[in-house]
Amino acid sequence: MQDGFASERSIRAALADRAYAADQVRICDPDLRGFECLAASRNGLFAVGPHGAKRIAFGFFFGVRQRGNALFLFESCGVPSARSDKGRIVRLRLDAGVIADAAVIAKGLDSQCHQLAVIDSCICLVDTANQAIRRFTLDGAPVDVRHPFADASAPYHHVNSIALVRGQVAILLHNGTSEPRRPSELAWLDADWRPVRRQRLAGYCCHDILEDAQGVLWHCGSMSGTLLRSAGPPVQVSDRMTRGLAMGRRGLIVGTSLFGVRAVRADLPGSVIFLDSNLRKMDEIELPAAPTDLIAL
Repeated sequence: MQDGFASERSIRAALADRAYAADQVRICDPDLRGFECLAASRNGLFAVGPHGAKRIAFGFFFGVRQRGNALFLFESCGVPSARSDKGRIVRLRLDAGVIADAAVIAKGLDSQCHQLAVIDSCICLVDTANQAIRRFTLDGAPVDVRHPFADASAPYHHVNSIALVRGQVAILLHNGTSEPRRPSELAWLDADWRPVRRQRLAGYCCHDILEDAQGVLWHCGSMSGTLLRSAGPPVQVSDRMTRGLAMGRRGLIVGTSLFGVRAVRADLPGSVIFLDSNLRKMDEIELPAAPTDLIAL
């Protein structure tokens, strides 16, 4: 079985490499209508709803965000477990819920980048391995590179998430890549993109920053299968790792995955859980891939 996984992984990597060279976005089903969320994963992009899921595109995807009728995604066209300069930003344009156009708007990026956000009309991409935020126009032209931790002696934080919260940029420090294990933190940045406040979270290897309509901040307490919140105790949602969080029409939407070493994560399955307003599970849709990021549609 492991040989089969390795063979499939090699084929997928070769196809991703070819797509990178040709500036090809491998859309396999453009119709998102009738689905509640979009899940990025290392085994493609999936549209998901309470009735099921379908693959929208092939590729190793990480961050995904929507701005108007445009979807912006980070895609690694190198093997996700190894660093390369074959990362890129892809823009998908929607027309009445159907992908009408797909384009590569930036490339030559570190393949270990994670989440992105649109802040001040810029695409802000978390360059995790380099502890930087790379900014681009909405057409993909480079704007600048921000280094929140400019001190060369600063520990490696494995920054994975970014959001604009009440007019201030916040980034999530995973903090789980070195020993002794450190709790994750939320770092608040000033106008110069430097940390002015750091807030310890009640979890390890956390992901995601989401503010709800009541101003409560939510994060995935990934290693414990929980959701963390700024008002109230953690909420247990799965015995799997939680990663990927969005606010849907019916309540929170959470991604889950089995946990494995980085080299095999592209082979691991996962699911998307739909919670109601009382945080009760309504539906869980299994996926042949582990979600890396979610947005509601």
